[in-house]
Amino acid sequence: MLLVLIGLLVVACGGSPAIVASPEEFDFGDVPAADPVTATFVLQNQGNGTLRIDSVRTSCGCTTADVADTSIAPHDDTILTVTFDPQAHEGLYGPLLRMIYIASNDPDQPEIEIPVTVNVLAPEEASQ
Repeated sequence: MLLVLIGLLVVACGGSPAIVASPEEFDFGDVPAADPVTATFVLQNQGNGTLRIDSVRTSCGCTTADVADTSIAPHDDTILTVTFDPQAHEGLYGPLLRMIYIASNDPDQPEIEIPVTVNVLAPEEASQ
């Protein structure tokens, strides 16, 4: 009986982190080709163990992503800042999709993806 109680106590005290991004995707909308744009996301730990952000990367050099804290206590959160710079692709206009990849110690979702879309306006469109 004592071993069962100890086992239950270990299970109850231990816990796994659970990462949730909000919003789950983002659309910058229409963006002039000369104007970088920034959005913020909330990364929440909805689990019972400390969430560790191992890496944050993007699908393209035109997009950067920085997380404020890499260790998130249970039921706490941190801010992810994403910047898209259309000047990185001079002459590339129209709708684009970029991805943000966040690797963590969440056992159920070791990596999450956040799609980010934007419509880069050609200079003549932006001036109208």
